[in-house]
Amino acid sequence: MTINWIKPIYYLNMKKFFVNCPVPIDQQPINEYLNLKDSMFFFWTAKELKDYIKYTFFTAVGIYSLTIIFIISSFYQVESINQFDIIIYMTIFGGLILSLYFIRLYLGWLYVYKRLLKASVSYEESGWYDGQVWIKTPNVLIQDKLIAEYQILPILNRLKLTLSSFIITVMLGIVYISI
Repeated sequence: MTINWIKPIYYLNMKKFFVNCPVPIDQQPINEYLNLKDSMFFFWTAKELKDYIKYTFFTAVGIYSLTIIFIISSFYQVESINQFDIIIYMTIFGGLILSLYFIRLYLGWLYVYKRLLKASVSYEESGWYDGQVWIKTPNVLIQDKLIAEYQILPILNRLKLTLSSFIITVMLGIVYISI
């Protein structure tokens, strides 16, 4: 016999309310969103555009700086290095690292976005062998869809634009080297 209990952990208008929700707290889509929004790795992507640009700029400068250090240290004779080639290699390798980083950010937000849009939540109570499905109540579904469309979708679009700019930079560097 399974016991269903009422958990006071689903949020409505960002306030806790009681709903018969058997999904563990950390597997509820709204809590996944809040955890992702507060995590050290993802928090800056949910900030305003000005802060997002600032964090992206500092991240890119840091990655490009590390890349140029590794490129210069990989050459045997520093005097014989063509400075323009260093810039091209820095652009390619730094852009690849940044692209991987932004792909990770994009996939993390995309996972939560999809979980919020679904009308049902797949979850596991204690392990991999006991998967369950919970059908969201209408209020929870409406709230989750609003959060997905108005909070996460702009973040995804912003990340897509940033990622595409880094990928274009990498491709231009590769085209220049192949010529």
